[in-house]
Amino acid sequence: MKKKILFLIAVFEFIATSIVYAQFQTGISGSNNSGVLGVTINPANTNKLSNGTDIMPLFFSSSVLNNDFYLPAKPITSVIKPEIFSAFTQNEKLGGETINQKFERLFNLKRDLKTNGYIFADLSIYGPSFLTNIGPHSFGIITAFKGSLGTVGLPPDMATFLQKGLTSTDLIGKTFQLNKVKAGAIAYTDIAFNYSYKIKETFKTHQRLGVTFHYLTGINSIIFEDYGTTWTVFADTSLYFSNSSFQYNYSANKAKTIGDVLTSKGNGFSFDIGYSYAKKSKIRATRTTYCPNIKGGGRVREFQTFKWKFGISVMDIGFINFNKQTVSNSYVQSFGVAKHLDADFYRGVFALNRAFIYGLEGSSGIEGSNHIFVDNYTHFMPTRVNVQYDYHYKENWYFSFYASQRTPLSSKIPMRSPNILSLSARYETLKYEVGLPISLIEYQYPVLGLNFRIGPFMIGTNQLLEMVGLRQIKGLDFYFGFKFNISNIRGV
Repeated sequence: MKKKILFLIAVFEFIATSIVYAQFQTGISGSNNSGVLGVTINPANTNKLSNGTDIMPLFFSSSVLNNDFYLPAKPITSVIKPEIFSAFTQNEKLGGETINQKFERLFNLKRDLKTNGYIFADLSIYGPSFLTNIGPHSFGIITAFKGSLGTVGLPPDMATFLQKGLTSTDLIGKTFQLNKVKAGAIAYTDIAFNYSYKIKETFKTHQRLGVTFHYLTGINSIIFEDYGTTWTVFADTSLYFSNSSFQYNYSANKAKTIGDVLTSKGNGFSFDIGYSYAKKSKIRATRTTYCPNIKGGGRVREFQTFKWKFGISVMDIGFINFNKQTVSNSYVQSFGVAKHLDADFYRGVFALNRAFIYGLEGSSGIEGSNHIFVDNYTHFMPTRVNVQYDYHYKENWYFSFYASQRTPLSSKIPMRSPNILSLSARYETLKYEVGLPISLIEYQYPVLGLNFRIGPFMIGTNQLLEMVGLRQIKGLDFYFGFKFNISNIRGV
């Protein structure tokens, strides 16, 4: 029982986890009052209050996106329920049922296969974090646990393999290529320091430059990258590898406790850099005084109103070096036969590694395998360019545009983030706000969201129709958190 629970924790870290970081990085993160959350999309962002400090004790976000599989339209409560979890944690035997068949029975998973499939998932849990303004300077410390998965170039036959397994009649007797698919998953902790500076201010404009430095501790990692592999599925469901070149790396341990799962297996660094330009709607900042004329007890809240703001940033330039409990395998023009690879895939990284080694090196009468093994590797972060534009229409109404384009620094980096375009309308005040974002994922799949903030509490989703059962479910997204603001200037 304990092993099954730990296995589900590991699966949750890698598969059930957003880009895509921070719930698509739209919605709440792009509002004027996002404060400490704003630096997750652009390190040049800061608090709306020019004399304020934001304190965020907790923020949680998760998302799953794909274009190959979907669930029939149903409310999210019918997908995530106790019976589903108990089916994967109970001690009873499968009775001949494969894990692929169990998933299909429980979720009624359907296929809508594309030539180049994608799967993205994210989990971000921000712990105690803060951001404060002191004159032209802004300082922040952000702590977080993050897990993310990115797969691009997934061929239809491999998607069928993931869902149906090798017993699928769609695969038996078929030969297909892996389409140079790239996949990566990683779980890590992040301690970040943010600094931004008001580089120029005139009567009409305002400019900031910011940078965030991250210290990363790697917990788990998986990398699979195909350089040209051909699979043939035999009638006995064994899988023949021909002229196969691919990379398979992982860093994990056979955990007995949750503490084992979270053991550090490597360290690394990354940084973000950003710039923002704003056109003021007023020359002077707006001032609001609370509890005036109370010696040492009042607060003056000061903020600058803008007609529009523009920002651009490059995020997650960096890496983690995994060197503990780590395996890195390179196969070059290899041949072999693997049996039960679909079952080994869901049994975990160790079973899959054994299947590759025995299949490509231990196949009787088959020669030509070239296997290179090392005990460390570098997992590069999913670098991307973010662009933001926010227009103040009138009074408390705003319209915003957001874009995120993955920008891998090398074609050999398998970890990727999704491409996202988003338009949003929102009604925003210091005390509350409501937003309605429309996002386009990978330039092909539109989703509608809803978010709101009341005082310190914020909650939302970018996939509202899927959550309430009005649309086929190709992904889910949900986030919530708490953020408090205090003013730094006392009244007199």
